[in-house]
Amino acid sequence: MILILYLLFFVTIAVGQNTSYEIKGMVSGVMDSIPLESATIYLQNSKDNSLITYTTSNRKGEFSLSGKTSQKNATLFISYVGSKTYSKKITLQAKINLKSIYLENSSMLDAVMIESRAPVTIKQDTLEFDPNSFKTKRNATVEDFIKKLPGAQVDNDGNITVNGKKVDKILVNGKPFFANDPTIATHNLTKEIIEKLQITDSKTNSEAFTGETGDSNYKTINLVIKEENNKGSFGKLSTGVGDNDRYEFSGNYNKFNNNRNVSLIGTGNNINAPRVGFGTKGIRTSRKGGITYADELFKNQSLSVNYLYSETQFENRRIQETEYIVPDAPYFSNATSNSQVDDKQHAVDLQYEATIGTTFHIDLISNFTYLPGESSFSSASETLDEFQELTNTSSINSNSTETQKEFTNALNLTKKIGDKGAFLKLRLNQSSTDFESDDFTTSELLFLNSSTEDIIRNQFTNTDDQSNTMNAGLTFRLPILAKKLFIDFKYDSYNRKEESDKAVFDFDTGQQTFDELNTILSSDFTYRNNAMIPSLRINYKNKKIKAFFNFDYAFRTLENQDRLRPELDIKRRFEIATYSAGFRYRFSKKTVVNSGIGLTNMIPSLSQLQSFTNVSDPLNIIRGNPNLKPQNRYSIHVDFRTNNFQKGFGLYSRLKADFDNNRVVSRYTINDDLVRETTYVNVDGNYGYHSYFNIYKKIKFDEVRVMRINLNSSISTTKRINFNNDIRYDVKTTNYSPSLGFDFEWENAFDFNMDYNWNYIRTNASIEGFNDEEIITHELNFYTATQLFRNLSWENKVRYIYNPNVSNGFDKYAWSWNSSLTFSFLNDSANLSLKVYDLLNQNINTRRIVSTDFIQNTQSLVLRRFVMLSLDWKFNSFKRRPKPK
Repeated sequence: MILILYLLFFVTIAVGQNTSYEIKGMVSGVMDSIPLESATIYLQNSKDNSLITYTTSNRKGEFSLSGKTSQKNATLFISYVGSKTYSKKITLQAKINLKSIYLENSSMLDAVMIESRAPVTIKQDTLEFDPNSFKTKRNATVEDFIKKLPGAQVDNDGNITVNGKKVDKILVNGKPFFANDPTIATHNLTKEIIEKLQITDSKTNSEAFTGETGDSNYKTINLVIKEENNKGSFGKLSTGVGDNDRYEFSGNYNKFNNNRNVSLIGTGNNINAPRVGFGTKGIRTSRKGGITYADELFKNQSLSVNYLYSETQFENRRIQETEYIVPDAPYFSNATSNSQVDDKQHAVDLQYEATIGTTFHIDLISNFTYLPGESSFSSASETLDEFQELTNTSSINSNSTETQKEFTNALNLTKKIGDKGAFLKLRLNQSSTDFESDDFTTSELLFLNSSTEDIIRNQFTNTDDQSNTMNAGLTFRLPILAKKLFIDFKYDSYNRKEESDKAVFDFDTGQQTFDELNTILSSDFTYRNNAMIPSLRINYKNKKIKAFFNFDYAFRTLENQDRLRPELDIKRRFEIATYSAGFRYRFSKKTVVNSGIGLTNMIPSLSQLQSFTNVSDPLNIIRGNPNLKPQNRYSIHVDFRTNNFQKGFGLYSRLKADFDNNRVVSRYTINDDLVRETTYVNVDGNYGYHSYFNIYKKIKFDEVRVMRINLNSSISTTKRINFNNDIRYDVKTTNYSPSLGFDFEWENAFDFNMDYNWNYIRTNASIEGFNDEEIITHELNFYTATQLFRNLSWENKVRYIYNPNVSNGFDKYAWSWNSSLTFSFLNDSANLSLKVYDLLNQNINTRRIVSTDFIQNTQSLVLRRFVMLSLDWKFNSFKRRPKPK
């Protein structure tokens, strides 16, 4: 409540001190008096040249600037490509009519250059954001900046989505930056070194070379470093110590020399960083270090090499209560578990790109990863029948070590033919994986009031899995209309081989060794997946329209050879047709509609096809079905996007529907001892309807006081066919997830952010004994950053969560409050911070899940309150670029 009153106080002052203004005019060329469309009109503060507002002219050359400001005098600039920049001193008042303004032609020699200060620029399929136009806290990272962008969201793991689409690549100056972990760039690079941030559809280097359409389901962010920062070094060092033996440290060093970039990073902590906060399960101790090198070796040849080492120790304790929904006889399970994981990773990746002449392109990406690890797990559980009488108890203890090696290569060779858009492309992809593990497990399953024999195991398991994949493809593009209409002829060959050897040995009490091979639990097989896929794709594009139609026909063979059980060998052949089509229409630079339809196919997995009976879990015995058919999914979607950044408004919406045939689902029965026997079958009748929208509105009180409002909502309805104790039924699930947030910022003084998220899930099953279930979650987040004095700031993060539907005995609600005081010195290059995490000591991790046949409540170990004192220091060798005249 205090924070809200604080906000209202600032807003009241902001509104009261402002003066309204409106400036109108028309822009034309001086030679022909033709109106100039899309001329850029800026209004700047005459004192410090800071941007007040901006707009662009319409088709008639008309423009209008309006708003409120505390300034009395300003400078108006008008710029247009090929024209001299116009400027005029203005005394702001309620109405100003400049009438007609004529721009003179300019040459490269006499043009007056000014810097673009537009917060957002739209260049065909690329959105470009100016960091200086988005105010953030001091020393803000790139991630802090991204959180301010319209339509962008960052989850608790650092994953970024833009208008609901995942960002899968982060580039720096167009080059990979620790490609194995995109969050390294967003966590370690600061906003102040960035000239602009660009968002576009993800493309491979080869697709960019040929001008092909990228993957519209994923986005790429490119961070363009400021010109003055592209020749010199910069970095940051930080360390922190706290009570309860908590600590953190991090450092990064970056040396940029035009096209040559070298960066080193190192981090470590035992506070779950960077995701320190409410609801994070377990306690994680992590360390990470790496180096990245990018260089332009020769003209049109670039090389990027990255090495990253990381290690993580993770500890978790969990309490779990489950109600299994079975007609006429529901049953219950209570379990506790403890787990510890110690993982390490060595990752090296290399990317080489070269353009020979203007028509031949080489793109090579190689990656090697080595993953050693150790883990231990223990659990105890009990199962109760519908009358809450104990039916069985079980316990398990296991210790394992494992190593995994992965090696992948992707080579694209592209040759342009002629000047109408034709090309020939060869694709070669290879991947191999080698996994080995040793596991020692003891377990007990005791049946009460039953004649079933107890199951007691003391076993050693050695696993040796290998997989190799080769994929070769050839594409020829035939232009029908130069640079507009094309036909792509493609052929792909896919070959995958998996070899799995799992040897389980029982403990011999006489010899005191593990030397008795358990053939029931062991397996030894070779699995092959081979396919030939010819395809045809038609592409059309112009300034307004992009459209395509793609048709594939796959000849696929699946084969499994079981060396322990030859009678279970299988071989299946499939001929599968799939297609996709898309149409995009650009009404203007600001408004786009995109639609598509498609048929995709999913092959059953090996475990679903094998007739082998898997009794590794004695409470859930699984047998595959070799007669399964591939799953077909028919989908259709429509997207609409409009952005008017000059007026501070944006809207994105998406409608999507999916329909499944031959969906693979589990079919199980339950015996009197509450043991499941599961197999797999195909079913029809599954569907899903999904919608999503995001509305963004920016309200500018004046040049230093801004409020942003974000409204998001997703609504989905799905129907899933399932089997419950061999009875077929369907489950309909409806999910509403609206959220409302706003951000008020007063430059260099105050920043207040609040968002409220409400999640509602309702399930309805067409089976007796399964009552309609509702899950409601309320989440409220506050963030404040206040500049108390010139060098002293106060930052708070408050989160409230309420789960009214969790079972008694689990925490239903909690407050989380993280607070920090930061003192800046050495010209803001150093900061001393006192941080308190979970000030109220109420951090929890409670979840409730409603599935097709069970309801589950869980509560996990969390990191509780601690205090930390930290110090960080930024350094650089840059010479500041002089301000433009």
